[in-house]
Amino acid sequence: METMPRKEMRRRGARGETRFLTCSCVAGRRYLEGGEARRGIVREMDALVRDGSIDLHAWVVMGNHLHLLATPQCAQVERTLAVLKSNVARSVIGLRGDTHQIWERGGGFDRLVWSTRAYWSIFDYIHFNPVKAGLAATPIDWQWSSARDWERQRRDTPAVRHPDWVMA
Repeated sequence: METMPRKEMRRRGARGETRFLTCSCVAGRRYLEGGEARRGIVREMDALVRDGSIDLHAWVVMGNHLHLLATPQCAQVERTLAVLKSNVARSVIGLRGDTHQIWERGGGFDRLVWSTRAYWSIFDYIHFNPVKAGLAATPIDWQWSSARDWERQRRDTPAVRHPDWVMA
């Protein structure tokens, strides 16, 4: 039986629009498990924050997907995600010796965050993802999330901050 191809997403985001982004591993495989893969993702997110490509508000790395609440600082959201995903893929492929694609084809999930209420709902959803999955008792118990950054502002993870429009 032939499977239907995944729908290709066309993003029409403008620079400075806050977005809820999800990148999923192909066929739900758990390529993002393990400290090395997760540390690689954290390094790549940090590089994007440091070079001014994104403002990061919340994130979580799960076994088979990654959630970001971010404001891309360029009009091409795809380009920023492509850099993140390709660098992570090289890191994960290098660790596991796999030679096939790790990310689902298509754009993943991308939602424009247009209200303060939606922002806080997504912020909580991201941080409670490991709790809901039974991986942690509270959001700050999960090491691979920005929940700890908001609680204690760690120094070894990407800088997170709320966008001005949410805090107004």
